[in-house]
Amino acid sequence: MQRFDSNDPTAPTPSKPSVRSGASPFPAPRHDHEACITEGLARAEETCRCRQERLTENRRQVLELLLAEHRPAGAYDILARFDWKGRRPAPAQIYRALSFLETMGLVHRIASRNAYVACSGPGEGHGTVFLVCEQCGMVAEPGAADLGRTIHELADVFGFEHRTHTLEVMGRCPECMLTGGA
Repeated sequence: MQRFDSNDPTAPTPSKPSVRSGASPFPAPRHDHEACITEGLARAEETCRCRQERLTENRRQVLELLLAEHRPAGAYDILARFDWKGRRPAPAQIYRALSFLETMGLVHRIASRNAYVACSGPGEGHGTVFLVCEQCGMVAEPGAADLGRTIHELADVFGFEHRTHTLEVMGRCPECMLTGGA
């Protein structure tokens, strides 16, 4: 099988994804977190209703903890913040909730951080690209449907059976660039 070489001028070149110019996928520094939580939970309820699944109290609370910030959180971070209501902490419950939420497309795993982040919204190409700020840890999920199609086309060109893809782009978010942090 032929290997892809990005330096080969005869190799197929992916088209540039179309992204809304000037609109940052990162939340504004002082945006309304409560609105994010409310919208995210409503979206989760609707997703579960449409798929005839249950958003149990544990699943809901895990999702709510992830929606409260736009930073990835590991299972044990969630475990520490989870309200166990007098029950003994159980990591397996957190992992089961994360697995369910990921299957429903409500959270995404950020492999470079071995952590999870709430999905910023459903739609074609969601979950394809994550912009991860190395300084503050903020994660944004820009719409990248064109990039997803390009990856599918690239795989097809080389006879590769594509199953899934995720691109994590490391750098600094607009807020960290503005504040001039290193």
